[in-house]
Amino acid sequence: MLDAAIAGLSHTVGIKKTTIALLLPTLNELQGLQATVPGIDRSLFDEIVVIDGGSRDGTVEYAMEMGLTVVSQIRPGLHYAIYDICHALTTDYVVEFSPDGNCKVDQLPELIAKLREGYDQVVVSRYLHHAVSEDDHAVSAFGNWLFTRLMRPLANFQITDALNIYRGYRREIILDPDFGHYLQGPCLEPLVTGMCAVRGLSVTEIPGDEPMRIGGVTKRSIIYNGSLCLLMVVRLYLRKFLGLRL
Repeated sequence: MLDAAIAGLSHTVGIKKTTIALLLPTLNELQGLQATVPGIDRSLFDEIVVIDGGSRDGTVEYAMEMGLTVVSQIRPGLHYAIYDICHALTTDYVVEFSPDGNCKVDQLPELIAKLREGYDQVVVSRYLHHAVSEDDHAVSAFGNWLFTRLMRPLANFQITDALNIYRGYRREIILDPDFGHYLQGPCLEPLVTGMCAVRGLSVTEIPGDEPMRIGGVTKRSIIYNGSLCLLMVVRLYLRKFLGLRL
């Protein structure tokens, strides 16, 4: 009753409701979808979109059976899947959620609550307080440690996890023409943090464990991804400290 009354009052006085879309990028993630989708509280979101990169294991069919919106990826690469769908949506925020088991659905309510407080970005950190990653290995853990520390001089906020996909942020960050200028390869998530840093936007983190992957295989190339992320960070340094837009 109270929620309905507040919603009615907001409509009456013209207060715009904050809208949020949940993005589920997939490429042969049937097992992960079956394990995660039933536990998602759909009332948290205005839209839930599966962005599929050409699955052949029944991922698309299952998503449609569950009543989810499915769109086919236009360009290859997870970064372009997120970038392109953000330009097609109209919501205020987007939340990235990997349905391969690495993201836990029970962290979604806290993430959404933080977004509704007005933060420009909220990251579920695998390294904050008690949180742990069960899917890390030595190389990926070092990479995240390195890029997190490289990001800190750019920002006026504390960063403990620069690379995790599990995050929510204002969609307009992606729509900024500068974002497309710096998005050269699979570095979208750290670039969102980087753009928040150079723009002086508000960022917070919440702790969240990263379980082992349920199904499918990882599509990331550590050396290739790491090299492009490093180049992106260098370009942001040149922009912030020398005023060079390279």
